[in-house]
Amino acid sequence: MRFLRLGGLLVLFLMFLSGNFVFAARPLSTDDAGVVDKGHLEMETGLEYVNQADKEVALSLVIKRGMLDNLDLGIEIPYKFIDFSGGSGIDGVDDIKVMTKYNFREETDSLPAVSGSFSLKTDSGNNDKSLGTGEKEYAINSIFSKSFDAFNLHFNFGYTIKEDSPGQDLRDILTYGLAIEYAVGEKLNLVGEISGENERRYDFDDNLTSGLIGVNYNISENIVCDLGFGFEISEASPDFKITTGLTVGF
Repeated sequence: MRFLRLGGLLVLFLMFLSGNFVFAARPLSTDDAGVVDKGHLEMETGLEYVNQADKEVALSLVIKRGMLDNLDLGIEIPYKFIDFSGGSGIDGVDDIKVMTKYNFREETDSLPAVSGSFSLKTDSGNNDKSLGTGEKEYAINSIFSKSFDAFNLHFNFGYTIKEDSPGQDLRDILTYGLAIEYAVGEKLNLVGEISGENERRYDFDDNLTSGLIGVNYNISENIVCDLGFGFEISEASPDFKITTGLTVGF
């Protein structure tokens, strides 16, 4: 897996040096500062396979609506299949998430576009069956997007508050993401990111830090398909993941 780490980081570095970039989108988890246009809908469907001790396949549906010129609202509904290392398996709805994003400032020649988002992860999943955490989480995220002559760069930095419950000592976490995209042509884009979480009581390898490289392709003006390959950077991260999806605008 060390080869995958080095190879993925090299691709990200090369992408950073050249190319024309577009807005961050699936298969990236790093967000961009843009919001869904007022009165319009955006729907994302995703399929993800995660290779770790317990194998997971996750389906997701995300629906967003532009409420104001600079504000959108959304909901994410995940469904997960888990094959445990012991041989048993389970499937069901994971924790549903609701979120909103507000654009504070559009990009200028010298300053980036700036947005902020807030999300609530509910406790709708069945924690006894390893579906969800069993506790609510509240997350705020700062989002910066800046275009240069050759590329667009997107940076996220956030904070997640976890509710404690009897017998649990959950710690709040810092989150971060850095994403870039390279336009191969009018329709095809190469994408890459490094993202992670940091719980301050742990060392680097005990926190989740991973990379991703992939592509998205504009089938039409309102339909985009994507494919991504995620790789571990820290030891706590999954060995690898494969994700694919479709984004449709209305």
